[in-house]
Amino acid sequence: MAVVKYTHLLLAATLGLAVPSAAHAADLGKNLAGETCKSSGALSAGEAVTIVCGASAEAAGQISAVPLGRSAPADPVQHKAFLEGLLTLPNADAACAAPQWFGHMAMRVCTLKSNSWPRVLVGQESGGNFYRGQGIPSLLPVLQKALAVDGHVATSAADSAAALQAMQSKLPSSIVQASGSSYGDYKKSIEAARLAAAADNYASAESHYRDALAVEQKLFGPNSIVVGQSLTELALQVSNQGRFAEAAALFHRAGPIIEGSADNDARARYDSYLALDAANQRHYADALDFARQATAARRAQIAAATKAAQTTDPSGGAASGISQGELSHDLRVEAAMALRVGDLASARAAAEEALWIVSEEPGLPLWWRSDTVALIGQINEQQGRVVAAEHDLRDARDLDTQIFGDTAPAALSNLRLAEFYTRQQLYAPALEAFRIAFKIAAKDPVTRNQIYSDDIVQFITAETGSGASGDQIARDTEIFRTSQFASTGVADQTIARVAARRAAGNDALASLVTQLQKATADRNRAQVDLAAEMARPNDERNSDLEDGLNARLKLASATVDDLTNKVRQSYPDYAALAHPGAADLAAVQKQLASDDAMLFFIVGESSSYALVVRQNGFASVPLAIGRDALTADVDDLRAAFVPALGRVPEFSLKNSYALYKALVAPAESKLAGVDHLIIVPGGPLSSLPLSLLVSQDPGDSRDYSNAAWLVRRFAISEVPSPRSLVTLRQEAASRKPAPRPFLGLGAPLFQGASGAAGAKALSDLSGACREAGPVSPNLLRALPPLPGTANEVKAIGAQIGGANATVLLGAQATEANLRSQPLGQYGVLYFATHGILPGEMHCESEPALALSPPMGAAATTTTDGMLTASEIANLQLNADLVVLSACNTAETANGLGGGALEGLSDAFFAAGARAVLASHWEVPSAATATLMTGVFNRANRMRGVAEALRQSQLSLIAQGSTAHPFNWAAFTVIGDGQTLSAGVERSAQLTDAEHP
Repeated sequence: MAVVKYTHLLLAATLGLAVPSAAHAADLGKNLAGETCKSSGALSAGEAVTIVCGASAEAAGQISAVPLGRSAPADPVQHKAFLEGLLTLPNADAACAAPQWFGHMAMRVCTLKSNSWPRVLVGQESGGNFYRGQGIPSLLPVLQKALAVDGHVATSAADSAAALQAMQSKLPSSIVQASGSSYGDYKKSIEAARLAAAADNYASAESHYRDALAVEQKLFGPNSIVVGQSLTELALQVSNQGRFAEAAALFHRAGPIIEGSADNDARARYDSYLALDAANQRHYADALDFARQATAARRAQIAAATKAAQTTDPSGGAASGISQGELSHDLRVEAAMALRVGDLASARAAAEEALWIVSEEPGLPLWWRSDTVALIGQINEQQGRVVAAEHDLRDARDLDTQIFGDTAPAALSNLRLAEFYTRQQLYAPALEAFRIAFKIAAKDPVTRNQIYSDDIVQFITAETGSGASGDQIARDTEIFRTSQFASTGVADQTIARVAARRAAGNDALASLVTQLQKATADRNRAQVDLAAEMARPNDERNSDLEDGLNARLKLASATVDDLTNKVRQSYPDYAALAHPGAADLAAVQKQLASDDAMLFFIVGESSSYALVVRQNGFASVPLAIGRDALTADVDDLRAAFVPALGRVPEFSLKNSYALYKALVAPAESKLAGVDHLIIVPGGPLSSLPLSLLVSQDPGDSRDYSNAAWLVRRFAISEVPSPRSLVTLRQEAASRKPAPRPFLGLGAPLFQGASGAAGAKALSDLSGACREAGPVSPNLLRALPPLPGTANEVKAIGAQIGGANATVLLGAQATEANLRSQPLGQYGVLYFATHGILPGEMHCESEPALALSPPMGAAATTTTDGMLTASEIANLQLNADLVVLSACNTAETANGLGGGALEGLSDAFFAAGARAVLASHWEVPSAATATLMTGVFNRANRMRGVAEALRQSQLSLIAQGSTAHPFNWAAFTVIGDGQTLSAGVERSAQLTDAEHP
């Protein structure tokens, strides 16, 4: 998704201090937070001693001694200035106030540019040495004691009090009293976030930035520059995951803070991040404008720093390598955007300047060079210099592999190279690079999250265009398996969060997952450190250090493998949910009947593929339609399902036929003898039931009753993935029948308005941040009521279970009442309520079902009325079918909700359901009841719920008054379309005596 990733230059090494062995720890008393602090030992020449406080293992400060010798001036004024010059932060970029003297002790307050955390520096001369200490502000009395111990010169009580008062006047009390543990946690979060972002693990980076932001807001205040910077960092990680509305809100919060500050660096980075966000949305002209603003701001910052270096201002300095490095990155972003809009001359100029800086400035991240070289390769390709382009892209790939090993950045570099070869129709080297990338993806979930449908489209093009002889079955198997690597956005994010929360509920599993995450971070750091050493000139390389780093990398990699296997073996259900893996073609074919066909859509930017799977066959069918055109077509057809002024708009049969020709007609020859289509939708197709496509040219006809709807030819069901079909059908053989027929909930106590106000209430709820704690009951009460669903649920319950049906309506339709039922004993669960189906996964939110809110604020999330996907996945179900009536996947401000519906369905599957019958728009309850009555009447006489739905839909079409697809096409079977028949037949035979 991200065109250019932004890797923060202020690396973890500048965040704090390494902690050496504490073999000779000395007690230094308590800091201002009340923690006991200790040093790691006694001072020795040229070595610093670190200080840790409380339970944290992270260094909160350090003490060092500088021998003065004959270099110190004898003149008192010059001598004092000389000592002040020694009171600095070594190896750190910081902004420092002028020193102040308190008796014999000098003190100054600095702010690290790496994380905006203040540091207090103290120093005093004794016995020919200058003893200096630095640390977080709460360390001031500890540093003074350390100076007294090592320098044998104690600061008077009056001077100590004056120094404390001076520091307190410069910093908020929350910072002055911040504990070493708080700093340690914060440092870990920032370091982990930046390492995760460098490895393209945007979800992990987001999580760690949120942790850091929580600390910053508490300590620095909500409107501090440090909070503004972290909001900007967080916004970019959210944007990189495709959640653009949420990213915009975060940028909007950060903007006034950044613009109101005097921090030119923060303003330049803010503009650069806005450029990347715009690029993620493919708004390249806007992105170029932002990028040029960032570059101009960075040049102005460097010019100001250079000018300051020419004055006697003690806080000034030459433009640092960090500033030059940030300029190189801004130039790279500018070059990438210029390339996207076709300004190749500007793109080359900016990219070559960026490469010059990266090559000449020491200490910059190695992967900046590979990213810049790859960008120049892309520019060369556009200018027709394909030989140079190939050389650049291969060099970039090789360097990323050296730096990151078999992880996401190396995989993405191989994809970039493979797609270059595909465009040049050099299919053999393209396939070689694709296979390297997909081999990494097969074992690395972070890589899989960065593979998009367009990558798969390019791979299939190379595979089918290669004309290679050999095993066709093997090639088909490879195409099918690889196609499942493409991220499905919201659906994947939903299941990832469900898995994470399931892990959090099991202490032993949570511990293993945490260990695995830490081991992965250690492995990534070891890989980067080794690559940095190997990149040095030969005369500067240290073979002993390289050997040690190699050993460290091997140990870390082995630890990752061992923990991964432990998770998989000890918690197979969690592993299957978190990392389900791809289904083999043969396994899917084994589950298909002779009249079944799976139609698996891979939707790319400008073209797509339909993969057709039959019991004894497979085909890759190219489609001449891309994501934007398909989204527009889906929006156009769905517009007919939004009533206005009490009337349903006209549905365009002609447009429906055009979409059929683009999607299904190219595969017609592969569908002979098919009666049941199993759709794996891609992108916007998850929000459109394909049953409403028209398979014959309607001409100018508007006759819905006689239109050639696709549902006339096929029973149609959907599955979120091929793997889910295999799993559901394999599990069906071992399932025991549920003894109770029906549990239904409807007409929850919502009191909001309908129409636009009701739509806004739904949008507000889907976009609300629900990181922790129960949802406000007021948000639920504001939803539009669904009074007609009471009769709907009662009618279906009576039909399926008679007196044995359990029905919860109105005030009884609460989450607490639902949970009190023996849920594993019901064959059919029926929810006639609003589905909260966000087009983007805001904050830590999930798809959910809205139930009646409690009278007052709920104490826990299990009783708040918001039944989230995570909560659903942890239910114990044995349902043949779950019905979700009154859901709506229509486009809102944050996109279509079909992906969220897939994620919600996956959660029901994880809980034990076999199929979900869900609506894509809200249908009047009377029409829904008619449709559902038809479904359940037919289910015990037909092959399954998909065929029963088909026949019920055809019945409504035939009636004329309900032939408009608004009335019949909303519902889709997701999951095993063969399910239900036995369950419904069994339920009809139950008697009151069996279940009093």
